[in-house]
Amino acid sequence: MAELITRTVPIGISACVYRCPVRYNGKSFDALATLGRERADFSFTPVCPECMAGLGVPRMPIHLTGPGQEVLAGEAKVRDRRGRDVTEALVEGSRASLAALQRAGVRAMIVKEASPSCGVYKARVGKKRTEQIEGSGVFGAMLLETGWFLIPDSALTNPLLWWEWRRRLHAWLWLADREITRAKDLYDAWHVVKFLLQETSRPFADGMGRELAALPKNPPAASLEDARARILDALRTPSTRPRIRQALWKTYINAKKHGKLDGVDLHDLEVNSPEVSANLMTIVKELTVLERVSFENDLLFGTSPVLRRDARRVRAREAEKEE
Repeated sequence: MAELITRTVPIGISACVYRCPVRYNGKSFDALATLGRERADFSFTPVCPECMAGLGVPRMPIHLTGPGQEVLAGEAKVRDRRGRDVTEALVEGSRASLAALQRAGVRAMIVKEASPSCGVYKARVGKKRTEQIEGSGVFGAMLLETGWFLIPDSALTNPLLWWEWRRRLHAWLWLADREITRAKDLYDAWHVVKFLLQETSRPFADGMGRELAALPKNPPAASLEDARARILDALRTPSTRPRIRQALWKTYINAKKHGKLDGVDLHDLEVNSPEVSANLMTIVKELTVLERVSFENDLLFGTSPVLRRDARRVRAREAEKEE
Protein backbone atom coordinates (compact mmCIF):
# COMPACT_ATOMS: atom_id res chain seq x y z
CA MET A 1 0.00 0.00 0.00
CA ALA A 2 1.39 3.40 -1.00
CA GLU A 3 1.91 6.33 1.36
CA LEU A 4 0.06 9.55 0.58
CA ILE A 5 0.84 13.26 0.30
CA THR A 6 -2.45 15.17 0.44
CA ARG A 7 -1.38 18.81 0.30
CA THR A 8 -0.80 20.71 -2.92
CA VAL A 9 2.95 20.75 -3.43
CA PRO A 10 4.49 24.24 -3.78
CA ILE A 11 7.16 24.14 -6.46
CA GLY A 12 9.35 26.83 -7.97
CA ILE A 13 10.00 27.03 -11.69
CA SER A 14 12.18 29.10 -14.00
CA ALA A 15 9.70 31.55 -15.48
CA CYS A 16 10.96 31.06 -19.04
CA VAL A 17 9.83 27.40 -19.00
CA TYR A 18 6.46 28.37 -17.51
CA ARG A 19 5.39 30.11 -20.70
CA CYS A 20 6.48 33.52 -19.40
CA PRO A 21 8.16 35.52 -22.23
CA VAL A 22 11.16 36.55 -20.13
CA ARG A 23 14.06 35.10 -22.09
CA TYR A 24 16.64 37.52 -23.42
CA ASN A 25 14.85 37.44 -26.80
CA GLY A 26 11.33 37.67 -25.33
CA LYS A 27 10.52 34.01 -26.00
CA SER A 28 9.53 31.22 -23.63
CA PHE A 29 9.08 27.45 -23.32
CA ASP A 30 6.33 25.24 -21.90
CA ALA A 31 8.06 22.57 -19.84
CA LEU A 32 4.77 21.47 -18.26
CA ALA A 33 3.04 20.44 -21.48
CA THR A 34 3.50 16.75 -20.67
CA LEU A 35 1.91 16.91 -17.20
CA GLY A 36 -1.79 17.02 -18.08
CA ARG A 37 -3.95 16.54 -14.98
CA GLU A 38 -0.88 16.37 -12.77
CA ARG A 39 -0.45 20.14 -12.98
CA ALA A 40 -3.20 20.40 -10.35
CA ASP A 41 -0.96 18.56 -7.88
CA PHE A 42 1.36 21.58 -7.69
CA SER A 43 1.27 25.27 -6.85
CA PHE A 44 3.82 26.96 -9.13
CA THR A 45 5.92 30.02 -8.31
CA PRO A 46 7.77 31.21 -11.44
CA VAL A 47 10.88 33.35 -10.98
CA CYS A 48 13.45 34.90 -13.32
CA PRO A 49 16.71 36.01 -11.69
CA GLU A 50 17.73 37.94 -14.80
CA CYS A 51 14.52 39.98 -14.76
CA MET A 52 14.84 40.48 -11.00
CA ALA A 53 18.35 41.73 -11.73
CA GLY A 54 16.80 44.55 -13.75
CA LEU A 55 18.26 43.38 -17.05
CA GLY A 56 14.92 43.74 -18.85
CA VAL A 57 13.29 42.02 -21.85
CA PRO A 58 14.60 41.95 -24.49
CA ARG A 59 18.21 42.12 -23.32
CA MET A 60 21.67 41.13 -24.41
CA PRO A 61 22.45 37.50 -23.47
CA ILE A 62 24.83 37.03 -20.58
CA HIS A 63 27.61 34.54 -19.99
CA LEU A 64 29.83 33.43 -17.13
CA THR A 65 33.62 33.49 -16.98
CA GLY A 66 33.44 30.61 -14.50
CA PRO A 67 30.73 28.47 -12.86
CA GLY A 68 28.20 30.06 -10.53
CA GLN A 69 30.00 28.78 -7.44
CA GLU A 70 33.05 30.81 -8.48
CA VAL A 71 30.90 33.87 -9.18
CA LEU A 72 29.45 33.73 -5.66
CA ALA A 73 32.96 33.35 -4.25
CA GLY A 74 34.13 36.44 -6.15
CA GLU A 75 36.40 34.40 -8.43
CA ALA A 76 34.43 34.77 -11.69
CA LYS A 77 32.24 37.35 -13.41
CA VAL A 78 28.96 37.62 -15.31
CA ARG A 79 29.15 39.70 -18.49
CA ASP A 80 26.79 40.60 -21.29
CA ARG A 81 27.62 40.32 -24.98
CA ARG A 82 29.37 43.71 -25.00
CA GLY A 83 31.51 42.78 -22.01
CA ARG A 84 29.60 44.85 -19.45
CA ASP A 85 29.96 43.45 -15.91
CA VAL A 86 26.50 42.51 -14.54
CA THR A 87 27.75 40.25 -11.76
CA GLU A 88 26.39 42.24 -8.82
CA ALA A 89 23.00 42.71 -10.49
CA LEU A 90 22.55 38.99 -11.21
CA VAL A 91 23.63 37.99 -7.71
CA GLU A 92 21.06 40.39 -6.23
CA GLY A 93 18.39 39.19 -8.67
CA SER A 94 19.13 35.59 -7.68
CA ARG A 95 18.84 36.42 -4.00
CA ALA A 96 15.52 38.17 -4.59
CA SER A 97 14.21 35.14 -6.51
CA LEU A 98 15.32 32.80 -3.74
CA ALA A 99 13.58 34.95 -1.13
CA ALA A 100 10.33 34.85 -3.13
CA LEU A 101 10.49 31.06 -3.33
CA GLN A 102 11.13 30.79 0.40
CA ARG A 103 8.08 32.96 1.13
CA ALA A 104 6.03 30.59 -1.05
CA GLY A 105 7.16 27.59 1.01
CA VAL A 106 9.00 26.06 -1.92
CA ARG A 107 11.39 23.15 -1.40
CA ALA A 108 11.50 21.87 -4.99
CA MET A 109 12.38 23.71 -8.18
CA ILE A 110 12.19 23.08 -11.93
CA VAL A 111 15.15 24.88 -13.50
CA LYS A 112 16.13 25.84 -17.05
CA GLU A 113 19.22 23.73 -17.49
CA ALA A 114 22.37 25.19 -19.13
CA SER A 115 21.20 28.71 -18.26
CA PRO A 116 23.96 31.01 -16.90
CA SER A 117 21.54 31.95 -14.12
CA CYS A 118 19.27 28.93 -13.42
CA GLY A 119 21.37 25.99 -14.64
CA VAL A 120 22.14 23.46 -11.90
CA TYR A 121 24.11 20.59 -13.43
CA LYS A 122 25.50 22.46 -16.44
CA ALA A 123 26.22 26.11 -17.09
CA ARG A 124 27.19 28.02 -20.20
CA VAL A 125 30.59 29.63 -19.74
CA GLY A 126 31.81 31.97 -22.46
CA LYS A 127 29.94 33.64 -25.30
CA LYS A 128 29.32 30.50 -27.38
CA ARG A 129 26.23 28.42 -26.68
CA THR A 130 28.29 25.24 -27.06
CA GLU A 131 30.60 26.21 -24.21
CA GLN A 132 29.10 24.29 -21.30
CA ILE A 133 30.85 22.93 -18.23
CA GLU A 134 29.92 20.76 -15.30
CA GLY A 135 28.82 23.37 -12.81
CA SER A 136 25.94 25.67 -12.00
CA GLY A 137 24.67 29.06 -13.00
CA VAL A 138 24.61 31.80 -10.37
CA PHE A 139 21.05 31.15 -9.17
CA GLY A 140 21.58 27.41 -9.59
CA ALA A 141 24.56 27.57 -7.23
CA MET A 142 22.37 29.27 -4.62
CA LEU A 143 19.68 26.63 -5.07
CA LEU A 144 22.19 23.83 -4.48
CA GLU A 145 23.04 25.35 -1.11
CA THR A 146 19.39 25.09 0.01
CA GLY A 147 19.28 21.29 -0.15
CA TRP A 148 16.03 21.47 -2.16
CA PHE A 149 14.89 18.91 -4.71
CA LEU A 150 16.07 20.36 -8.04
CA ILE A 151 14.57 19.18 -11.33
CA PRO A 152 16.09 20.08 -14.73
CA ASP A 153 13.52 21.10 -17.35
CA SER A 154 14.72 18.15 -19.45
CA ALA A 155 13.04 15.85 -16.89
CA LEU A 156 9.68 16.89 -18.34
CA THR A 157 10.52 16.26 -21.99
CA ASN A 158 8.70 12.93 -22.03
CA PRO A 159 6.39 10.92 -19.72
CA LEU A 160 9.01 8.27 -18.93
CA LEU A 161 11.57 10.71 -17.53
CA TRP A 162 8.93 12.60 -15.56
CA TRP A 163 7.57 9.32 -14.12
CA GLU A 164 10.97 8.63 -12.58
CA TRP A 165 11.58 12.17 -11.31
CA ARG A 166 8.06 12.44 -9.86
CA ARG A 167 8.46 9.18 -7.92
CA ARG A 168 11.63 10.45 -6.24
CA LEU A 169 10.18 13.93 -5.64
CA HIS A 170 7.14 12.63 -3.78
CA ALA A 171 9.25 10.18 -1.77
CA TRP A 172 11.69 13.00 -0.91
CA LEU A 173 8.90 15.30 0.30
CA TRP A 174 7.27 12.53 2.32
CA LEU A 175 10.52 11.53 4.04
CA ALA A 176 11.55 15.15 4.70
CA ASP A 177 8.29 15.78 6.59
CA ARG A 178 8.03 12.47 8.42
CA GLU A 179 8.43 12.51 12.20
CA ILE A 180 11.44 10.40 13.17
CA THR A 181 12.36 10.09 16.82
CA ARG A 182 13.38 6.42 17.09
CA ALA A 183 15.38 3.96 15.04
CA LYS A 184 12.15 2.13 14.22
CA ASP A 185 10.66 5.30 12.70
CA LEU A 186 13.60 5.66 10.34
CA TYR A 187 13.69 1.95 9.55
CA ASP A 188 9.98 1.92 8.69
CA ALA A 189 10.43 4.96 6.46
CA TRP A 190 13.41 3.31 4.79
CA HIS A 191 11.26 0.34 3.79
CA VAL A 192 9.00 2.75 1.89
CA VAL A 193 11.71 4.49 -0.16
CA LYS A 194 14.46 1.88 -0.42
CA PHE A 195 13.16 0.39 -3.67
CA LEU A 196 13.67 3.69 -5.46
CA LEU A 197 17.25 3.87 -4.25
CA GLN A 198 17.90 0.28 -5.25
CA GLU A 199 17.05 1.38 -8.79
CA THR A 200 19.43 4.35 -8.80
CA SER A 201 22.29 3.07 -6.59
CA ARG A 202 22.17 -0.51 -5.32
CA PRO A 203 25.48 -0.20 -3.38
CA PHE A 204 24.18 2.82 -1.44
CA ALA A 205 20.84 1.13 -0.76
CA ASP A 206 22.47 -2.08 0.48
CA GLY A 207 24.92 -0.18 2.66
CA MET A 208 22.20 2.02 4.16
CA GLY A 209 20.03 -1.01 4.85
CA ARG A 210 22.83 -2.65 6.83
CA GLU A 211 23.57 0.58 8.69
CA LEU A 212 19.96 1.07 9.75
CA ALA A 213 19.59 -2.55 10.80
CA ALA A 214 22.59 -2.11 13.14
CA LEU A 215 21.24 1.03 14.84
CA PRO A 216 20.56 0.79 18.58
CA LYS A 217 16.95 1.08 19.70
CA ASN A 218 17.31 4.71 20.78
CA PRO A 219 20.21 6.31 18.89
CA PRO A 220 21.08 10.00 19.30
CA ALA A 221 18.80 12.33 17.38
CA ALA A 222 21.82 13.60 15.43
CA SER A 223 22.49 10.08 14.11
CA LEU A 224 18.90 9.73 12.91
CA GLU A 225 18.96 13.10 11.18
CA ASP A 226 22.32 12.36 9.56
CA ALA A 227 20.96 9.12 8.11
CA ARG A 228 17.78 10.85 6.97
CA ALA A 229 19.85 13.61 5.27
CA ARG A 230 21.93 11.05 3.36
CA ILE A 231 18.80 9.22 2.19
CA LEU A 232 17.23 12.50 1.08
CA ASP A 233 20.40 13.39 -0.80
CA ALA A 234 20.37 10.01 -2.54
CA LEU A 235 16.72 10.50 -3.55
CA ARG A 236 17.76 13.70 -5.38
CA THR A 237 20.19 11.76 -7.57
CA PRO A 238 18.70 11.02 -11.02
CA SER A 239 18.67 7.56 -12.52
CA THR A 240 19.87 6.55 -15.99
CA ARG A 241 17.53 5.88 -18.89
CA PRO A 242 18.31 2.14 -19.01
CA ARG A 243 17.53 1.85 -15.30
CA ILE A 244 14.33 3.88 -15.70
CA ARG A 245 13.19 1.55 -18.51
CA GLN A 246 13.99 -1.49 -16.38
CA ALA A 247 12.12 -0.07 -13.36
CA LEU A 248 9.06 0.71 -15.46
CA TRP A 249 9.11 -2.71 -17.05
CA LYS A 250 9.25 -4.42 -13.64
CA THR A 251 6.34 -2.28 -12.45
CA TYR A 252 4.30 -3.12 -15.52
CA ILE A 253 5.00 -6.85 -15.27
CA ASN A 254 3.99 -6.82 -11.61
CA ALA A 255 0.67 -5.17 -12.51
CA LYS A 256 0.07 -7.70 -15.29
CA LYS A 257 1.00 -10.59 -13.02
CA HIS A 258 -1.66 -9.69 -10.47
CA GLY A 259 -4.14 -9.06 -13.28
CA LYS A 260 -6.93 -7.76 -11.06
CA LEU A 261 -7.07 -6.08 -7.69
CA ASP A 262 -10.26 -6.60 -5.69
CA GLY A 263 -12.17 -7.26 -8.89
CA VAL A 264 -10.94 -4.15 -10.73
CA ASP A 265 -9.01 -4.70 -13.95
CA LEU A 266 -5.52 -3.32 -13.59
CA HIS A 267 -4.32 -3.41 -17.14
CA ASP A 268 -5.23 -4.90 -20.51
CA LEU A 269 -2.43 -3.48 -22.63
CA GLU A 270 -0.43 -5.93 -24.77
CA VAL A 271 3.18 -4.98 -25.50
CA ASN A 272 6.08 -6.82 -27.08
CA SER A 273 9.27 -5.40 -25.64
CA PRO A 274 10.36 -2.76 -23.11
CA GLU A 275 13.05 -1.61 -25.55
CA VAL A 276 10.43 -0.18 -27.90
CA SER A 277 10.06 3.48 -26.98
CA ALA A 278 6.46 3.71 -28.19
CA ASN A 279 5.47 0.85 -25.89
CA LEU A 280 7.18 2.49 -22.91
CA MET A 281 5.47 5.82 -23.47
CA THR A 282 2.09 4.06 -23.69
CA ILE A 283 2.74 2.03 -20.54
CA VAL A 284 3.82 4.97 -18.40
CA LYS A 285 0.83 7.06 -19.49
CA GLU A 286 -1.63 4.26 -18.78
CA LEU A 287 -0.06 3.33 -15.44
CA THR A 288 -0.24 6.98 -14.36
CA VAL A 289 -3.93 7.14 -15.26
CA LEU A 290 -4.46 3.79 -13.56
CA GLU A 291 -3.05 5.12 -10.28
CA ARG A 292 -5.70 7.84 -10.22
CA VAL A 293 -8.56 5.63 -11.37
CA SER A 294 -7.66 3.01 -8.77
CA PHE A 295 -7.68 5.60 -6.00
CA GLU A 296 -11.07 6.86 -7.09
CA ASN A 297 -12.30 3.26 -6.76
CA ASP A 298 -11.02 3.02 -3.16
CA LEU A 299 -7.77 1.30 -4.15
CA LEU A 300 -4.18 2.29 -3.52
CA PHE A 301 -2.50 0.70 -6.51
CA GLY A 302 0.54 2.73 -7.48
CA THR A 303 3.78 2.61 -9.41
CA SER A 304 5.36 4.81 -6.73
CA PRO A 305 5.83 4.20 -2.99
CA VAL A 306 4.42 7.68 -2.28
CA LEU A 307 1.44 9.16 -4.14
CA ARG A 308 0.01 12.66 -4.15
CA ARG A 309 -3.78 12.73 -3.85
CA ASP A 310 -6.20 15.58 -3.23
CA ALA A 311 -7.01 16.06 0.47
CA ARG A 312 -10.74 16.38 -0.23
CA ARG A 313 -10.82 13.02 -1.98
CA VAL A 314 -8.90 11.43 0.86
CA ARG A 315 -11.35 12.81 3.45
CA ALA A 316 -14.34 11.70 1.38
CA ARG A 317 -12.83 8.27 1.02
CA GLU A 318 -12.28 7.97 4.78
CA ALA A 319 -15.82 9.19 5.48
CA GLU A 320 -17.26 6.53 3.19
CA LYS A 321 -15.31 3.87 5.08
CA GLU A 322 -16.70 5.07 8.41
CA GLU A 323 -20.26 4.84 7.08
